[in-house]
Amino acid sequence: MKKNKILILGSLAFDYIMGFKEKFVNAVSINHEKEEYQSTITADSRHQHFGGTAGNIAYNLGLLNIAEVLVLGSVGKDFESLGYKNHLKQFNNIELGVDVHENLFTAACYIVNDVKSNQMIIFHGGALDKGKDINLTEKIKKPEEYIYAINSTQSVETMINFAVQLHILKIKSIFDPGQVTPLFPKELLLNTLEKSNILIGNSYEINQIINKTGLTKDEIIEIVDAIIITKGSDGSEIIYKDEKSKIFKINIPIAIPGKIEDTTGAGDGYRAGFLTGLTLNMTLLDSCRFGSIIGSFVIETSGAQTQIYNLQTVRKRYFETFQYIPQELEKL
Repeated sequence: MKKNKILILGSLAFDYIMGFKEKFVNAVSINHEKEEYQSTITADSRHQHFGGTAGNIAYNLGLLNIAEVLVLGSVGKDFESLGYKNHLKQFNNIELGVDVHENLFTAACYIVNDVKSNQMIIFHGGALDKGKDINLTEKIKKPEEYIYAINSTQSVETMINFAVQLHILKIKSIFDPGQVTPLFPKELLLNTLEKSNILIGNSYEINQIINKTGLTKDEIIEIVDAIIITKGSDGSEIIYKDEKSKIFKINIPIAIPGKIEDTTGAGDGYRAGFLTGLTLNMTLLDSCRFGSIIGSFVIETSGAQTQIYNLQTVRKRYFETFQYIPQELEKL
């Protein structure tokens, strides 16, 4: 049986981006001695975007329309009424298997930017916190059809549960702890790594894992098949071992975007490209390069799910960046 399905586990959230034409320091009063705080922020703009790691990855996989995608997660009563459901259902290769909690709201992130690019962020998990109750063994009837799952950022308990269930189902997984990395207890972090096949994170997150586990990168690569480190404008790095356990470390440059509008979600675009590469049976290196290409399209628009591209533009940018096109991508 051909494995051509991708399982996306992670957050689905609404992002509310607001602007403040002043400096936060001029709008905040703090008395540390009395532990008193007061702040009044009057936003001059407000934009709602679809977000969350699972949603961002799925949207890019929908644009590429190569892999069959199943998105599992927990959402609230506003998921459909605010348009998120239809936004993802526009893609015929995406199946939504979300649990809807009618007494809760979908996760939301409220971000206010001042004139100095300082940010005030408030996150409400809402229905996302119910993810720990999802039983993958009940939802996935044919695990042998899935080439990979990505276990991306949400609560530690949820990610641990998913790692165990994916291991039981024998679905290869990418461990993507993101900003909750510091919250993992050492032993549970090690156990989750042992049940995963690939580790992905930015430089800070990977260093957090190194510091918490006491393992070096070379020691971690004895546990997983590959480590992918994203480095923003400095590109990315892949560390992997071949069949003879020889370790390779390769730096991958960024793909140059047409313009830079908003870097939000670029890492999730990278993950979507990487997962697509795996679906096409590309090498790990070519899959990472594919990730770099997709990430470059994300930052050309404001919001993590507003960019538009197709296979023709993807191939063109791949060739412009790396001077060749993998045959798996060329023959599509």
